[in-house]
Amino acid sequence: MTPPLWAKLDSKPMLYAMRRRIALLIAVLLSIQGVGFAPASAAVTWSQVSKFDVAYDGKTPNSLYDLQYSSVYIFDNETDNIYFYLEFAQVPTVNMFNDGLGSWGFIGLDYDLNGVPDLRLTASRITLTRDRSSVSGTIYDPINSRYLTCSVGVFTNIDDGDKWIGFKVSRSCIKLPNIFEMFGYAAYNANSSTSESYDYAPYPSMRVNLLGTSSQDPITGNTFSGSTYALPANSLNSSYKSSNFTEPPKDLSKLSEQLLPSVVTVRCLTGSGTGWSADLKLSNALTSAGFQSVVITNHHVIEDCMGTKNVTLVLSNGTSVPGKIVSWNSSNDVAGVATVTAIPSLQWIGSPPRQGWWVGVLGSPLGKSNVLTTGIISSINNLAKTFTLTAPINPGNSGGPVFDSTGRVLGLATSKNLLSSGQIAEGFGNAHGVPLLCTSIVTCELERDPWNGISKFELASTDAASVAKAEAEAKAKAEAEAKAKAEAEAKAKADLVTTKEKTDLCIQHNSDIKLVVYSLTTAKTLYPASELLLQGIIDNAPESIDCSYIDVETFDAELRGEKSLLKAFDAIAKSTIASAQSLSKKKVTITCVKGKLTKKVTAINPKCPSGYKKK
Repeated sequence: MTPPLWAKLDSKPMLYAMRRRIALLIAVLLSIQGVGFAPASAAVTWSQVSKFDVAYDGKTPNSLYDLQYSSVYIFDNETDNIYFYLEFAQVPTVNMFNDGLGSWGFIGLDYDLNGVPDLRLTASRITLTRDRSSVSGTIYDPINSRYLTCSVGVFTNIDDGDKWIGFKVSRSCIKLPNIFEMFGYAAYNANSSTSESYDYAPYPSMRVNLLGTSSQDPITGNTFSGSTYALPANSLNSSYKSSNFTEPPKDLSKLSEQLLPSVVTVRCLTGSGTGWSADLKLSNALTSAGFQSVVITNHHVIEDCMGTKNVTLVLSNGTSVPGKIVSWNSSNDVAGVATVTAIPSLQWIGSPPRQGWWVGVLGSPLGKSNVLTTGIISSINNLAKTFTLTAPINPGNSGGPVFDSTGRVLGLATSKNLLSSGQIAEGFGNAHGVPLLCTSIVTCELERDPWNGISKFELASTDAASVAKAEAEAKAKAEAEAKAKAEAEAKAKADLVTTKEKTDLCIQHNSDIKLVVYSLTTAKTLYPASELLLQGIIDNAPESIDCSYIDVETFDAELRGEKSLLKAFDAIAKSTIASAQSLSKKKVTITCVKGKLTKKVTAINPKCPSGYKKK
């Protein structure tokens, strides 16, 4: 399966538009598929997605354990926590890692970039939930054969048909460095020494650079994210409320007429795209410089002007005015352009959009300004803050507003899919949602999540008071429930964690025995001349420990003794295999007879000629 390419929608020639970083294209492409659980009222401040993995690494494919990619996210309201995701080809099941067969999965983290994971965030012998609530996983240090006391929450969202399993952990607790490598792993029936059902994603590992550790784009040389002035802040939401967003506006002509003065053509050197003036409160630094409006557009529209940071804005009436690039984020493909000209602004905060909503697009496709197209939202990814739409969009639409039936901007028209033959797919446009503006283009203060704002005019004071009271009561109730749940989980974990850790060490020890025996069994096949000797070693292998019952007080001493035996057994096994290998390469002479005839045969594995018998 080969992921489709994307075409950006500025008006540059197609080859030029496609030279954008392939890694960014794939990351955005994969985000459409739905990648995990974001904390309530949170916005993504940083993320990285691995390449799409099309191969099943084990010899016996199992579709339930088929990984397609892994990803990592940080959200703005939990800056210390980091979220990792295993992305599967199909929806997980609650017992896929608690099936009695040792099936398990983990995120491998390689701190020193030597190709060997230093930590594993593990889901093993746990029953997943269906509704995003988390269960406790483990963090194993395979280098030092120990478990960390840091907690890791494992969660999924089976009820909504999502195909991911997430891991939440504190960066400071696991001492996560700014640069590391990661990969995902899932295995079926790991208890069997002959099981060949497992998958990695990606393979090899993905190099991860946390926010701020890699500041320059390797193509343009510009910083991924930055600003030249203090960012503007969002205004208090006053968007219109609609009883049914799936219905088109009652008077589309009037709505388009109202929105067009806020939409501009953005010209950068020989290319052009679209932008729209956002309803913002400009910072003192911006107003002191004489700026009156900030136009939002895609980063790829203005990237070739990052050197001078000067662009031209063509208003809907044909007037050209200067614009200055004042903020940008190439990872989210968004940018802010300030102008001294006052441009009417558009609302962009309100209720979360949903699949099936009516949407309109205004922009300058193919160099023709003030063009309106309409369609619906065909899919939405609330985590990645992206969506797809059926409204026709073309080169030149990039950065233009995608708005709902009330005129509120939901996102920026950004790209459209290409078929494998290079033909552009119609009715399959991609948009970047307005929440991607937060933190790098706009300081989102009044509404931390622009897709979760109150869909109405500013509330009256009495309404505001009642809403505040209800919110306070709901918050207090949620905090009380969370505290009670945390206390219960802590007590349960205290009772189980010791036994679970020792049971896992027991299982790991038994697996190590199986691995040595497997090596000897393989050597029997490879070196038949030493078969009896190798079988004798196998017959004297240490017995496995019964992991179904663990005496926590005596287990450590027992395990130390068993590990000493295993170490000696492993040394004997390696020595015997080496001898068998050496013997297999040694030539031997045998005598063969046929009646009164005698022949001597010398070879690595000598055999008598036809009609002769070994003497």
